[in-house]
Amino acid sequence: MAQLPNEMIQLILIRLEVRDLIRCRSVSKLWKSWISESNFIKAHLEHSYLQDCEKNKKGNRRIAMSASRCGDWIYDPDKILSVCRTRHLLGSSNGLVCVSPSRTEFLLINPETREVNKLEEPQIPQEGYMIYGFGYDSSKDDYKVVLGFRKGSSHICFLKFSLKSNVWEVIGDVNYTFVSRVGFLHSGALHWVVCHGSAYQMPVILSFDLNEDKFEEIPQPCKWAEHLGSINGCLCVFDVLEEVWMMNEYNVRESWEIVEPKDKIKTEIVHCLKDLMHYIPNKRPLCLKQRVVHTPKFIAAPLYTPSLVSPHIFKKPNKTKQETSIIKSRKVNSLVTMVHGN
Repeated sequence: MAQLPNEMIQLILIRLEVRDLIRCRSVSKLWKSWISESNFIKAHLEHSYLQDCEKNKKGNRRIAMSASRCGDWIYDPDKILSVCRTRHLLGSSNGLVCVSPSRTEFLLINPETREVNKLEEPQIPQEGYMIYGFGYDSSKDDYKVVLGFRKGSSHICFLKFSLKSNVWEVIGDVNYTFVSRVGFLHSGALHWVVCHGSAYQMPVILSFDLNEDKFEEIPQPCKWAEHLGSINGCLCVFDVLEEVWMMNEYNVRESWEIVEPKDKIKTEIVHCLKDLMHYIPNKRPLCLKQRVVHTPKFIAAPLYTPSLVSPHIFKKPNKTKQETSIIKSRKVNSLVTMVHGN
């Protein structure tokens, strides 16, 4: 039997799950080279995203912290910040997840490849509440962590960390009272619920465009709502799940409509990130087994796409350990047999 052409092999590899691609790296140096190329990683990410959108008409994949509670409560990243714990999930983009184990410590994690990158620590006050966000800047092909802290009595000073430049920079001050604290990523921007002046005034949505590093207000419906999320690719706000407002056209006030989330939500896949004392790279799984759910409880959880994108994308990691141990699966063994024709 003739061997498959290299182009066909790569097309097959792109359709595999991340865990199988990690195993495929051990097949040959050529396969490892293919799978490590940036163009392959981008093509695989795009295929994974499209497959999730089309396969079985399922909804989104999401990721949530605190595996022991997955499915037992409404996922609310702001309430999680207020409980007695030190590790928090701040966002997800292109398969990378941002976790804060302590006030000044930030980690970028790929739960699928088990890579961990500890970021430079920011110079911030030791006390006071914090505002957080994480996302991807498509204009610069960069990943950014956004951090806000109180400055004086009424201003919030914002910093940003660029993974590409590996430095923290000052964005500037804003004068709002933040109702929500963890920015929700949607349409290339982070979003928080805020109020002008007093927290008792009617809130608005404050967005931060990751491409332009610019803040902008987005009109809310004339209804008090303090939580942000998404349903079927649309930004939504809610106070209780029985009354959810969905923005059908982004940043268009007239497109808000009230919906019944149980009628709109599709079956979704939720990955539960382990609440670990230490996130050690290449040692053990960082997520529990994924769950298939049909509930609006997770509409505030970050969207998630498993990928090969490395948190060390702009630098070479210090390989003090071997890569995650490889055990060939039946799927990989079958692929190898097919490729080599024996």
